[in-house]
Amino acid sequence: MQQEADTDTVQRLPLKALGLRSGMALQTRRLVEGTSKTEAQFFGAIEGKGVMVGPASTDAEQTGLTPGEVCIVRGFTGQFEFSFLSKVLQTFEKPFAYALLAYPAQVDAKQVRQSLRTKVAWPAAVRVGGQSAFQSVTLVDLSLHGAMVRSHTALGSVGDAITLQLEGSMDTAPITVQIQAQLCHHSRPMGQDVFIAGMAFKEVSAEDKLKLHYLTANTSAESMS
Repeated sequence: MQQEADTDTVQRLPLKALGLRSGMALQTRRLVEGTSKTEAQFFGAIEGKGVMVGPASTDAEQTGLTPGEVCIVRGFTGQFEFSFLSKVLQTFEKPFAYALLAYPAQVDAKQVRQSLRTKVAWPAAVRVGGQSAFQSVTLVDLSLHGAMVRSHTALGSVGDAITLQLEGSMDTAPITVQIQAQLCHHSRPMGQDVFIAGMAFKEVSAEDKLKLHYLTANTSAESMS
């Protein structure tokens, strides 16, 4: 388990220091009055040249950005919350929709975790909003404060309430953990047929925190039910 960072200090860092990976969820917003944020994803970057970002959905045909405009980009790497302003240099529709942004000299970043969440590959289940049934997903990382799951279908929209259910064993006794959370980002990485969803936990009980500690520290992926 990682320890959470105890500082709210915003740092100025080079973009490459964040360790961005293709498919990471972002949000973009044009600096035009009345515009709202758009869910997006990171495709890649060439240092000093440009940053490629595109729609969260690979089915989208347009980026929603216009060459010459300035936009703000926000994201979360698993360790850092970050943002930067950039000018839209070009937009493309083929072979897929993406925008080329000017490479930022530095970005504003706040470290919210000392390290990445524990990487796992556990079967789990989620229930979105007022749905009555759980659907199967794969848990891909986990902390006391949130999780990321992989699913074959879209789970919902950013901001939706979600329940995460984990099952395992503690000293050979079966345990079930159900945690209330909020969907923070949701995207389908380019070239993949699965969806990635990140969630932030809400009001985790002391008992569930103990169970999470035990599961991540003592339970292997193979022993999860």
